[in-house]
Amino acid sequence: MSDPETTENAGKGPEEEPMSRLQLIWNVLVFQVKLVVDGLRDVILVPVSLTAALLGLLTNPRNPGEMYEQVIKLGRRSEQWINLFGYRDIEGTSDELVHPLREKLFAEAQRNESLRKAGDQLNASLDKSAASINQLVTQKDRSNSDH
Repeated sequence: MSDPETTENAGKGPEEEPMSRLQLIWNVLVFQVKLVVDGLRDVILVPVSLTAALLGLLTNPRNPGEMYEQVIKLGRRSEQWINLFGYRDIEGTSDELVHPLREKLFAEAQRNESLRKAGDQLNASLDKSAASINQLVTQKDRSNSDH
């Protein structure tokens, strides 16, 4: 298992190495966690934004949108911090918390003989499954072209 690209660099150029299976698994897990955090943020922002707008309408006739705008600013900052699609650099985002964990995990996967063997076995099983699927697809394509 080679040390894969980081999430923020994944897929940025055709000349780069393809993503390893371990990197794909890591990226999918991180993305799923970010989706959950983003969804929770949205669930929280619905009542908070409505409350801020209502309070602004009732309590601040000179600038009724003031509280609402503060909620919007908070939403923007949280969106930047979550960095769902990895457009921003690591610094100042949730990736700043995730990156050290990733580094430790991948280093341990390289160092630990048991983990490396398990990874090699998993890769061999996935390669075998991929070959079987490709063989079935090829056979189906051939049978379809014969008709």
